[in-house]
Amino acid sequence: MSLNIKNERTHALVRRLADLTGQSQTAAIEDAVARRLADVEASTAAAAVDQQWADVAGLLVEFRAGVTADERARMLGADDELYDEHGLPR
Repeated sequence: MSLNIKNERTHALVRRLADLTGQSQTAAIEDAVARRLADVEASTAAAAVDQQWADVAGLLVEFRAGVTADERARMLGADDELYDEHGLPR
């Protein structure tokens, strides 16, 4: 396999990274790319979780908008019917 990079600045950065870390240029590139890939994947995963929470929040808003005051009171009172004063199931 080969990777031919024709950018002098990139070559200089790789040489500097290899010198500072004591790695070969190939190892320095592999490490740098692996770290960047992990960062991007983590960022993408975090964005997906954020979107899921936003979706859930939107569903809650829709649900609450469709619930009447009587329905809300019955839902809130359901705990009293299901659990005793110690929080244990009846």
